[in-house]
Amino acid sequence: MEDQKIISFQDLKNWKESTLITHQFHADELHLFHEKLMKTAFQLVHDGMTTDYGAPPCDFSWFVTGSAGRCEQAIISDQDHGIIFARSTPEIKEYFLTFGERITTLLEELGYPRCEGKVMSSNPVWCQSIADWEAQMNAWIQSNTWETIRYVLIFMDSRSLIGNEQFVAHVKSIIYRYMDKNPSFVQRLLDNTKHTVKAIGVLNQFITIQSGPHTGCIDYKQAAIFPYVNAIRLLAIMEGIEETSTLQRMKKLSKYEYLLEVHYEHFVQLLHLRLLDKNQRNYHDSRYIKIASLEKHEKKNLKLILKDLETLQKQIEVTVKRLIRDER
Repeated sequence: MEDQKIISFQDLKNWKESTLITHQFHADELHLFHEKLMKTAFQLVHDGMTTDYGAPPCDFSWFVTGSAGRCEQAIISDQDHGIIFARSTPEIKEYFLTFGERITTLLEELGYPRCEGKVMSSNPVWCQSIADWEAQMNAWIQSNTWETIRYVLIFMDSRSLIGNEQFVAHVKSIIYRYMDKNPSFVQRLLDNTKHTVKAIGVLNQFITIQSGPHTGCIDYKQAAIFPYVNAIRLLAIMEGIEETSTLQRMKKLSKYEYLLEVHYEHFVQLLHLRLLDKNQRNYHDSRYIKIASLEKHEKKNLKLILKDLETLQKQIEVTVKRLIRDER
């Protein structure tokens, strides 16, 4: 993109279509591709908003979360983002919600499906003033519902892509302060992340989908990627680590590094393995891997990784229970 000036949506779309294939063979390169595209899309929306409504009326942060927040997007990725702005008036709220709808629409037109859970800047829940974000986060962490704890975990993967980085850090600090006073909150976070899709049977066989368009596949996202993401995120929260990337979180862990050992390399392999399927037709395809398409050594290695992952999950559950017991 450095060699090509992007001044319109069509320019950006053309760049994406001509460049993606050169960035989809390595997870780091793919991350940089998505990052450049999202930042350029934001700039196009910013320019259009400035022309139509004037410059942003106050300081703000446009943040990404989910796989984008963790720098772990697949070849085809959906949207996960939000806005925090400094001041709250009806006019300012309307400005940023319009901004949020425009960036959501533009990303959708570029091939990023809208988030099924509506975690997008076009949703007033994810586009608020910093004061309203404070109130909302306090309400989330004090609620006992599965949904609100899921929102807390989603926000912990947030990182500011454009604007004031301190806004995201400030809202996260509310979570850490609550945890300091309520150690049992960690158990609630753990309970929200324990659900996984089992992909290895008692006879060491892959448990594949038996009907439909993904027959012969495993749900790679739910069976492999998410369990690692959830486990390492929880350890990072317990240690107050600011990084959002799963791999960077592993590097920063000190209290719980004894749990990781081979897991860093395992997660690198998982990120790479999902890039091997170049026939993904849509966002939902990107979560599945057809076992028959794997080489014999790839199947063997994937089984090893999934078994080690089960061990890690059990170790973390024991660690959380010990933490809560020691804090009492």
